[in-house]
Amino acid sequence: MFLKNNILIIFCISILLYSDSLISQEDRVIPSYSEIRNGYSPSDGIIVDLYGRFLQTIRLDKKERKLVWTEESEIPETLLLSLLIQEDKRFFEHSGVDSYAVLGAVRDRVLGVSKRGASTLSMQLAGIFLKTTPGKRSFFDKWEQMSYARQLEKTWKKTEIIVAYLNLAQFRGELRGLRAVSRGLFQKEPSALSDTESILLVSLLPFPHAGPEFLSKRSCALAKKIDKADLCGSFFSTAEIATSKPTGLPSFGGIAYHFAQKVFKDNETRSEKNGRWKTTLDFDLQSKITELSKNILEGLKHQNVAETGILVLDNSSGAVLAYVGNLPNTRSFYVDAISSKRQAGSTLKPFLYALAFEKRILKPSSILEDSPAEWNAVSGIYRPSNYSNVYHGKVQAKYALASSLNIPAIHVLDLVGVPDFVQKLKELGILGLKRADFYGVSLALGTADVTLLELTNAYRTLANGGIYSETTLDPFKARQVLSESLQEGSSLARVYSRDSADTLSEILSNREYRSLSFGLNNHLSTRFFSAAKTGTSQDMRDNWCIGYSKKYTVGVWVGNMNGSPMWDVSGVTGAAPIWNAVMNLLQERESNSWNPILEIQNEVPKSRIANPSSNPKILVPGNETIFALDPDIPKGRQRLRFSASSFESGFRWILNGNTLGELKDKEWFWKPEKGFYILSLQDQNGKMIDSVVFEVR
Repeated sequence: MFLKNNILIIFCISILLYSDSLISQEDRVIPSYSEIRNGYSPSDGIIVDLYGRFLQTIRLDKKERKLVWTEESEIPETLLLSLLIQEDKRFFEHSGVDSYAVLGAVRDRVLGVSKRGASTLSMQLAGIFLKTTPGKRSFFDKWEQMSYARQLEKTWKKTEIIVAYLNLAQFRGELRGLRAVSRGLFQKEPSALSDTESILLVSLLPFPHAGPEFLSKRSCALAKKIDKADLCGSFFSTAEIATSKPTGLPSFGGIAYHFAQKVFKDNETRSEKNGRWKTTLDFDLQSKITELSKNILEGLKHQNVAETGILVLDNSSGAVLAYVGNLPNTRSFYVDAISSKRQAGSTLKPFLYALAFEKRILKPSSILEDSPAEWNAVSGIYRPSNYSNVYHGKVQAKYALASSLNIPAIHVLDLVGVPDFVQKLKELGILGLKRADFYGVSLALGTADVTLLELTNAYRTLANGGIYSETTLDPFKARQVLSESLQEGSSLARVYSRDSADTLSEILSNREYRSLSFGLNNHLSTRFFSAAKTGTSQDMRDNWCIGYSKKYTVGVWVGNMNGSPMWDVSGVTGAAPIWNAVMNLLQERESNSWNPILEIQNEVPKSRIANPSSNPKILVPGNETIFALDPDIPKGRQRLRFSASSFESGFRWILNGNTLGELKDKEWFWKPEKGFYILSLQDQNGKMIDSVVFEVR
């Protein structure tokens, strides 16, 4: 019976080898190399800013790791030679199926001697496309694989087959493709692989779980076949390092983790080649806001303030310029404070008063009563109070709003009606609101749950004269909105009249009007035009400050994502200091000719177009480089070289926000320590000219 079965196998395979007529040309469509290449998606996405500077890497595929496609020019010659010798000696002679190898393998099986492999590179690539498992293929799977390989060879170049195979082959564990295994095991690009590393990776292909001893023996045997026997002494130590530790591919890294999560969740931006997303964020702004908020929050720790969310929007286009969803090393870092729903507090009051002005129920000078009062509610009698427990009697509406008095706000809600106010909030993009009868008069004091993103963009509507548009992370969409906003008779949604919006801006920017509760000097006041409002939720669990200048809207939330209350913190003392610092930073950058509006229109700063050679660049290290400390060099003796293309007096090296020193020449030598780093080049005015990220292991 055994002999009969094997004779049958020989007969069938012989027919396949010598007869193309059995291969159906109609039932199968073979994809072209370009289709496979263009359809290839890395497991990791890369987020870059408006200028193409690296912001964040984030893992998309949890099952395997694939990095950017490796091109033919990046494959070392030794690796190619080793691959052909080990996997397919007659690769350039056969047309998909090596008849000599197949018949030899069948002969060995019939005679019961050790099995030999017969799969060509074309057949192995076919197996990847057909998704069959090596070592578990049935006779019919093998037949299908050979048939597919022959058809593949009729339309693909030989070099294309090799390149595709090296990009799609599973090397070790979750590492698929040459770049992933090269970076994962040796922390280098394929083109930088040594002869020892190249041979070792090829030896790994048939035995992806092999240990260092077995792998080094196979590598030595392969090295001898390509006349590189002198390398045999180096394989064991290299294999031991490569296989005795987790891969060197971090799941994510950068300065915009929460923003990257939002990009991929919304799928809003255009995916560029090789999983690269260009966004509206500005690297320098993101980095500086992160650092300044760390410093300010440090001073609030004794009041149980641990976390913050900060959002910066461009008024005209809705472009998100900075998105700090939470600070590193906080207890709830992975929770995005910008997208999380929290109680709004007094931040909804401007929209309530704007609705009253819109309906002509109130004027800024209208008199409202500020004295203790009570209202009937579903749960009983509702007796609100002012934050300071101080009452002012009869007060003008503009003072009541700017000073955030609670009792007058409820009187205003009585005038406009809860249903109309809920509808207006929905028009402002505040979604997920419950039915109007759920809230009652408490809605005037911000009992609704909102996100910082929704709230900040609602204030941006006031900054734009009452016209609403959505925010965007995509430079292309930002340009569209910008173009639309500049046209007469714009189709963008108008939520408030220009008069009502301007009235609100005048009230929220006036120091005198807010003096009843906050005095004349506080963090809501700036030396340039800005309008702002604070809010604090019940039990001091959420603290907000939202406001805008002529060009930017900034939203800040501080608190604790686990819901624990802060201690004696108000909007003016909690979120407002960060808001004020960000506003001043934006004003400073604008005075230094930073203009994201023009840059969104052109995608490249005009200053860079005018004189590209005037901007020094960081040459070493390259972006996303990984360095490994040499164990043979004594600790303290190793140095990494930082190099710039040019230098000017006053330029500085900045590493993770700390100044290393002035750039006296184009190079700087730094004592490395393990960790993730952001290296920036800063000019005389404090502007970051260029930045790269690198890691030391």
